[in-house]
Amino acid sequence: MKRVLSLAMAYVILPALLLTLFAVLIAPYFAHAAEECKAGFCPLASVDNSPKLRALYDSDQNLVTYINSLFKIAISVGAIIAVIRLGIAGYAYMGGDMWGTKQKAKEIITDVFFGLLLLLSIWIILYQINPNLLNLNIAFPGAVAAPPPSAAFPRPSAPRNQAALDKILEDEDVKRATLRGSGIRINKNPCYKVTDTECTNVGLLGVSAVTGLQNLYRDCRCSVVVSGGTEWFRHGKNTAHGPNSPVVDILKDKEDKGGLDRYIRTNGTITGRDSLGRAIYSLGEGRFLDEDSAHWHVMF
Repeated sequence: MKRVLSLAMAYVILPALLLTLFAVLIAPYFAHAAEECKAGFCPLASVDNSPKLRALYDSDQNLVTYINSLFKIAISVGAIIAVIRLGIAGYAYMGGDMWGTKQKAKEIITDVFFGLLLLLSIWIILYQINPNLLNLNIAFPGAVAAPPPSAAFPRPSAPRNQAALDKILEDEDVKRATLRGSGIRINKNPCYKVTDTECTNVGLLGVSAVTGLQNLYRDCRCSVVVSGGTEWFRHGKNTAHGPNSPVVDILKDKEDKGGLDRYIRTNGTITGRDSLGRAIYSLGEGRFLDEDSAHWHVMF
């Protein structure tokens, strides 16, 4: 067993790890070269005639994306090396006449299969435990400075009069039909007066909020219920809710163990806290503030 493990390390795992280490070591040199170009990354050859290369050079990828890609490439390279090694062993087995040569080829084939299984098991085991373990975007909530509430959730100004609500009501039926057609529910009937309390409006809801809710429902496949929308007069003096705002409130649905609350906490990353110390999760195009026990305050 020790011999099999050592050969697997020598032929499959070690080359993949060396490739990853080499890429990590040379990354700062490429980053330094990119900093010297005022226009961003400077290609050595012209890419004007290649739209795909131009899009690649103009992209703003971070270190996390780079490391995640290296992890996948390392596994792929290890698998390719294993296949090449398997082909060499097969050739030696078919072309060798001596018993010792065939026995050696059998040992190599066994080592390759064991090494390949060990290599792929790294990804399989981590994925089964928690898919987020394969995402190397490590966040330390205590080390992230709390962003000002105004920066985390911009507060649009809306006139506190009936005329503003009337404009919302003109768009109310359209937005409700759009959301319900996407599987998203609204918890209450619309507000018709600025003095109403038990009501929820989605008329004139921001385009990014509508799209964000649709994508959230598509990815989560759980209950998404809007409990706060553009009815700014129900949310306090300095509220972020209002016409054309990207902010909504959605119920946590905590009774459903596989519901929205679990989905956000499992797949989201804490990227900051508000002035009250409440966690802000980043997930997809949304930022989810754990505002209270009943709902999430979300900006898309």
